[in-house]
Amino acid sequence: MAKNNVTVSNSIQIDDLNLKNISNKMVWFLALFSFLLYANTLSHGFVLDDIAVIEQNSFVKKGFAGISELFSTFYWQGYWNLNAGLYRPMSLVFFAVEWQLFPNNPFIYHFFNVFYYSLSVILLFKVLYYYLKEYSIWIPFFIVLLFTVHPIHTEVVANIKSRDEIFCFLFFIAGVYFLLIKEKKVYQVLGVVSYLFCLLSKEAGILFLPILFFLYWLKYKKDFFLKAIPIISISAFWLILHRYIILTSPFKRIQYTYLDNSLFGCDGLTSKIATGVTLLARYIIKSIYPYNLSYDYSFNQIPCVTISSFSFLLSLLLVGIFLFSMYFFRKKNNFISLGILFFFITIFLASNIVVFIGTTMGDRLLYTPVLGIIIALVFLLFHLSKNMKIKSFYHPLIYFLSFVVLLFSFKTFNRNKAWKSNTTLFTEDLLNAPNSARVNFNYATVFFNQLSSDVEIQKQQLPFIIDSYKKVLLIDPNDKGTLTNLGVCYYRMKDYKMSISFTKHALELTKTDYALQSNLADAYFRNNNYDEAIAIYKELIENNYTQENTYNYYGVALFNKKEYATAVTVFKEGIKQNSDFVELWMNYGNALAASGNLKEAITAFEKAYKLDPSQKNSLKFLAMSYQELGNTEKANYYYSEFIKK
Repeated sequence: MAKNNVTVSNSIQIDDLNLKNISNKMVWFLALFSFLLYANTLSHGFVLDDIAVIEQNSFVKKGFAGISELFSTFYWQGYWNLNAGLYRPMSLVFFAVEWQLFPNNPFIYHFFNVFYYSLSVILLFKVLYYYLKEYSIWIPFFIVLLFTVHPIHTEVVANIKSRDEIFCFLFFIAGVYFLLIKEKKVYQVLGVVSYLFCLLSKEAGILFLPILFFLYWLKYKKDFFLKAIPIISISAFWLILHRYIILTSPFKRIQYTYLDNSLFGCDGLTSKIATGVTLLARYIIKSIYPYNLSYDYSFNQIPCVTISSFSFLLSLLLVGIFLFSMYFFRKKNNFISLGILFFFITIFLASNIVVFIGTTMGDRLLYTPVLGIIIALVFLLFHLSKNMKIKSFYHPLIYFLSFVVLLFSFKTFNRNKAWKSNTTLFTEDLLNAPNSARVNFNYATVFFNQLSSDVEIQKQQLPFIIDSYKKVLLIDPNDKGTLTNLGVCYYRMKDYKMSISFTKHALELTKTDYALQSNLADAYFRNNNYDEAIAIYKELIENNYTQENTYNYYGVALFNKKEYATAVTVFKEGIKQNSDFVELWMNYGNALAASGNLKEAITAFEKAYKLDPSQKNSLKFLAMSYQELGNTEKANYYYSEFIKK
């Protein structure tokens, strides 16, 4: 009797409250909590691929006018012509609308990312609450709460570009809600449209199809196939549209390399599969213990393994345990099995076991699959507690789950800060993925792009940047971007021999790269290798590729070889391209003077002085030219002007 009295007076019993009111309060709590958790991202800028999909995307920046182009082209086409076989217009269309209304405002994009995330959290709770009515309300609540606070989601919510992940999941959940929970025909139409939007958000949305089939079977049993015909039809329509957009593009499909996905660098198919299994195990571990989060895991952060490797055998054991658990609990507690199955279905493409995708691994790719692991683990904990209908808040299991939520929340909130800018992200993740060539390259490049315009300050900054780039070469000796930038760094350090060495190495990795050839020619010129410089400048001009100093350095190289007549021709052609280039006029005048054309030389020097009156040497050369012509009066005048300067 005493025990019963204590229970009633000191615990909140859900039986004594209106269950609907409690669920509504949980919805409001989840909505508010999910938004506040990511509120510290609202002041962030554009980071990583945000530049490609928003800030410098020509279609998105057209606003409403660019929407038709976004629906009729592949994913990256508004930024570059790399046809990666992706067709994801939905997030880009929303970006275009936001650009039309609030152009170039990162706050708006971050706000809507968090808003859509919160909306997906609300819908997820409503769907799970519907399917888990027979169980404790704490089960769907903590499943959704753990999903909300899971640190693996920081890349998706904090990085605007990853709205495709948010939309794919959001529209899938909306599809389930409208198709299988609501009854009216209008909701059925909304459900089909929602699933189409899911597919248009990301290709991985097609993996939801077997899950939808299962839910249809759960509700309609024998008639499930007939009921699912609209979903099947819309999936077929999407597939045809996707293939049409990709295959009719004038730009060829790109071929992925080990730089995109490390598995392409593995020796043989068995090594690729073995490495894929280790990736799958890593995804499982990160779902439970989100350690060392990084925006990139490319070559060679996750090295290739063989079937005899200890890491593969350990990974195979972990995957085997989960598969066995899925079989073992199929009757004891089928939601544990269903959670694991959901994970394996939705992670299928990202695992790189059967299909090799364009990336090695990504935290963002775990955004949806992690829900399956959370479902399985929450049900496992309630199963072990031998009470699937816990009603009281004051229960050890509720305390434990609340503690995990608290830990995850702190980690997520802190991880958000890394996504403030490229500088903060690249610096932070150098510690989390130190063996990734791309992470090291991006870290060095962010400082390279911040080099001072002051040459003396550059000399202090460049050694650190050079050392950072050399760490990339320790991982990948053939990283073209690193070799190119090292060539530029040494050029600015005036170590032209080293600049030539790195630039030549970079050129060996590509058939034709005129920008690199131009860099090499400039380094040859500065190192007084005039014959080599002349040969490259001549080739560049023949291929209609010139930069500001191409004609200038080409002409000076000829001048220094005393080929004055040819130098005059080169300078004259350069002036046609850039008639306001003072140094070009000066060098043109010197070449004319050296070839005996003093009157034309005077005209060139006068033009240089007119363009830049602060140019002292033009006065000096005018004085010398007039002296050569015997015009002492003019010579003295310009010499006196030169002295005054």
